[in-house]
Parts: sequence; C-alpha cells; structure tokens
Amino acid sequence: MRVIVDVRPMMEGRRGGVGTYAAEVLAALARRQTHDYVLFGNGRPSALRALFSGLHVSESPHLQSRFSHYPNRLLNASIAFLRRPRIERLAGPADAAYLPNLNFLATRLPYAVTVHDLSFIRSPQFFSAKQRAWHRLVNVPRLLHDAAAVIAVSEHTKQDVIETFGIDAQKIFTVSPAADASFVPQTESVVTELRRRLGLHKPYFLFLGALEPRKNITGLIEAYDRLDADADIVIAGRKGWLYEDIFRRAEHSKKRDRIHFLGYVDNKDKPALYAGAIALVYPSFYEGFGMPPLESMAVGTPVIASNVSSLGEVMGDAGLLVKPESADSIAEAMRSVMSDARLAAALRERGMALAKNFSWDKSAAMLEKVFTEIGGAKSRRD
Repeated sequence: MRVIVDVRPMMEGRRGGVGTYAAEVLAALARRQTHDYVLFGNGRPSALRALFSGLHVSESPHLQSRFSHYPNRLLNASIAFLRRPRIERLAGPADAAYLPNLNFLATRLPYAVTVHDLSFIRSPQFFSAKQRAWHRLVNVPRLLHDAAAVIAVSEHTKQDVIETFGIDAQKIFTVSPAADASFVPQTESVVTELRRRLGLHKPYFLFLGALEPRKNITGLIEAYDRLDADADIVIAGRKGWLYEDIFRRAEHSKKRDRIHFLGYVDNKDKPALYAGAIALVYPSFYEGFGMPPLESMAVGTPVIASNVSSLGEVMGDAGLLVKPESADSIAEAMRSVMSDARLAAALRERGMALAKNFSWDKSAAMLEKVFTEIGGAKSRRD
C-alpha cells in the first residue's frame, strides 16, 4: 500500500512540536515496513533532511520523497480557490493520503488528517491576523468533514473536534505522541557539562516551549517573583507570536538577573536540560497534548502544569496541576517541589512510569490500521 504524506508545513524553520510528531511517527512507520510512504514536500530537499535529523531513516526503502516546484503561496492559493492541483498529481499514484497537520489539500484519495489542537478556535486572541486568515483559507471544517479519518493527539482534542465541528466520533482516532528514546534519566556528568556550557550555575526551574502568549510565560515570571527561594528560572524555546511582551515582563521583574533566555534548544541538549531542573513549569492556557511535560517526566524531572485542556489527561497524578490564571497557585507548586524532597521523589517516580505508556511504535501501529482501513475502502470502491 502506498500513502502520500504531506510534510510541507514541517519544512519551514526549525522542528517544533508538530514537526517532531511527524518525523518521529513517520520514522516508526518506516521501521515497521508495512506500507510505503511518499513524503510530499515543497522547496529544498535539505529542509526535509533536517526534519528527520538524527532519526536514521534517510535510507529506508519505505520512505521516498517528491518535491513541488511551485511557490508555496501560489500552490496554496490554487488549492484554496481552484481545488487544483491534486496531491496525487504532484506526488504520484497512491492508495491514501495523510496530513500530519492541517494544510491546504486537493485530492480524490481517501485521506487522514491529524489535529494537534484547536487553539486557533478556542483561543483566537493568541494568534495574529495572518494566522487566523490562514486557518480560514484552509477551511478546516471542510477538511475534517471530507476526511476519511481524523487523528487527534489526545482525548481532549478528540472531544474538541466533535463539539466544534460535529464530526462523527466513529471516524476520529486518538494517536498520542511520545518521548523519543533519548529522553531517559541522565548521568550527573552529562547534566554538569550542559549546565557549564550554558552558564547555569544555580538551581533552576525550567520552561521549554514556544515563546508566545498562549504559553503563559508572563504568568510564570509573575509566580517566580512571588517565590522566595534561591533558584533561577530558565526559559527555553523559539520566539513566537507577540514574544516581546515576555521579554518586557522579564525586564521588569525584581529578579530579572536570574531569568535566563536560552532561545531554541537542540533536541540533543533537551534531556540534560530537563534533568538539571528542579521542575518543569508549564502553565499554558491551552494545549492539545503537551510534549514538554511528557519529555520531562521521561527523564525523571517533576512537572508543574496547568489544570486545563489536555494537560491533566496526559499527566494524571504524575505531576502537580495549577490554575494558569493564578500566579499564587503556580508559585505555591514551585515552592512545594523545591522544599519537599519526598514529594519531588514521588513525582519523579510516577512521571517516569507514566511516560513508559507512550511509544512511537505504538502510535505508528495505530496509524497503520487507519491507513489500511481507508486505503482498503478505496480499493473496494475501485
């Protein structure tokens, strides 16, 4: 069976959470050797190689690539307004198509599409006018209604899709992400070397993710200002929409000299960065899943996260849940983890046990079943 995978949205800039999901699950699918996958991209082949950096799948006979020579904006406009060209015309004949993220699509093939979250609908104030216009042009309601299968990354996202678009629950499948194999407890020497290299000489709390309003980093800094403890705070991640407010809030902090902005952190450094932290603090207002909490738990670092959207579902009792709108709630959880060694140890143990329930191979196996079903339906029609 041959499946076209649209990886265009993952080929722009550094690999974020959605790109990681796409690359990891496709690498697992290739290792399973059940179907053949054609990765449809736009632009430079080097961007596709960067997407799969470190996953050792570039030589897999089950992964091929095809590239469009159309400018991406022109291609998207043509699909949006003319419903042309079809993806099978650009990538070759296939039995099904798969979108690892929402995107412009024209096809006669049965297709599956992954929905990572509906924050652009639930919290539109956290998106720019350009981003909101992009989602309108993609026509998400039609994209999901026309899909043969919809993939949700969590049960929370599945319910969001049902409630928002009225999609039949029978065609929605939950396929969660996982932490990759490098996210394991780290040796003291590895953590010490990373901290030396990054200049992190004091105990620290960590936030890791895109710097944008939805992540509530200004709320985290407010909580940190209320925390009477000898600890720094480390904020790691690429700059996102309206990131300037975060830097302004940090500059006005009474402890601004102890707030460290690292920028984008390479995947190879993340396990040690998590492992060196007192706790990951992730007070996001909305998440479809929440990869950083899962990665942090996998290396054995306690997690403090919001009690909203999918985070409680993902973490269960393995982390401390806080009210994202309450700086006092966030500060109290930070204080508890730092001062209560027994609590911190229990969170580490429960977090590592929970993280083992997620695996990319398990996720890939579930996707295979979806592809087999929708591709088989096409064959029966043919």
